Amino acid sequence: MENIYKPVIGNLSRLFLNWSGRNPENIIQLPNSGSSRVYFRLYEKNRNALGVYNENAFENLAFIKFTEHFIKFNVPVPRIYLHELQNNIYLIEDLGDIQLLNWLNNNRETNDFPDIVLEMYKKVLQNLINFQITAGKNLDYSYCYPFKSFDKEAILFDLNYFKVNFIESFNLKFNLNKLESDFEHLAGYLLKTDSDFFMYRDFQARNILIKNNEPYFIDYQGGRKGALQYDLASLLYQAKANIPETSRMILLNYYMNEVNKQVAIKTDEFIEFFYGFAFLRILQTLGAYGRRGLQEGKKHFIESIPPAIKNLKFITEKTGIVRYLPELKSIINQLNE
Repeated sequence: MENIYKPVIGNLSRLFLNWSGRNPENIIQLPNSGSSRVYFRLYEKNRNALGVYNENAFENLAFIKFTEHFIKFNVPVPRIYLHELQNNIYLIEDLGDIQLLNWLNNNRETNDFPDIVLEMYKKVLQNLINFQITAGKNLDYSYCYPFKSFDKEAILFDLNYFKVNFIESFNLKFNLNKLESDFEHLAGYLLKTDSDFFMYRDFQARNILIKNNEPYFIDYQGGRKGALQYDLASLLYQAKANIPETSRMILLNYYMNEVNKQVAIKTDEFIEFFYGFAFLRILQTLGAYGRRGLQEGKKHFIESIPPAIKNLKFITEKTGIVRYLPELKSIINQLNE
């Protein structure tokens, strides 16, 4: 265990003692994924918890406040045991290690997307609607960080992230002025739909844990106000999940039917923007894969690039907006070469 975390471990041990009445018998630092947060599993004979250290105070406050709010609405998120925000640490419920992505792969050996998996994804979508609509109504969005809403600035931030970390990493040819014009056009188009809902921001199968055959949700501290379609697209077009298109359509229709019970939506318009947000989401994730994979050498991000490109090509054919984005279309065509 790295010496740089000794003070953190000492603070988390004290927090664990205050919560459980006993000192932890063992502390294990968990492998880092793609975030700046550092996780520790703390054990004693009858109890265990996760200790979290994050130097970003704004993220920590958002996580604590969002969690307290979501629990009031029976959203399955980890309980917060204790926190010391002045030391950038908090102690939360340990929900185990079974990510939905691993659970999915373990249950699809004989069938690409069997009924048991389809039903689990429906449970996940029911909870997503609870996040977005029910719990999202009275959420205090002043705690959102780094953006309070998925507005033009936030969309352009994601598109430029894609430019810097993917397009330039692959040395793809582009005209900067034309590309920036496409970015402006895409952002303007996506902002035409209703965006008065909670947007989880990174709603994908690595941020969903399965415990006792029920889904639980983590890593929502980057949430902000936004459109319904973004999170749905994030889940259904996650590269490594490789969900068959027929199953995606079943889940898309299920989601729309369930949302319609709470908020009236126009199906054709919803689907049109769904593919537009799927297009944006895939560009954003390719930026992340470029940074974490190509630049930092993290294997599972590198492995995600080919299926993400496959999804991007499919979405390019499904959404009409791409015909108005000639420079982006030229870049995508280069990925075919």
